[in-house]
Amino acid sequence: MDQVELHNRLAGQIVISIVKPVSEAGGTTSDVMVLTESVLVGVALACIRLGGDDRVLDIVFENAKARLAELRLAPLTPAGHG
Repeated sequence: MDQVELHNRLAGQIVISIVKPVSEAGGTTSDVMVLTESVLVGVALACIRLGGDDRVLDIVFENAKARLAELRLAPLTPAGHG
């Protein structure tokens, strides 16, 4: 299994493990996002050297925003097409 396949499989499992229990416990989207923030901070503490936080987090969020836009906009047909 290559890294892309591994990442995609793990990401799906991790998303479910974050969203489902919070939702089942009556939590809100805000609760899910607070938990996600806590997970991100924990991963950053484990992986990012002191002093590199801003640069790494900027890159992570820039990439996340681009991927989110790509996933959300991909199925849309531009005006004047179709």
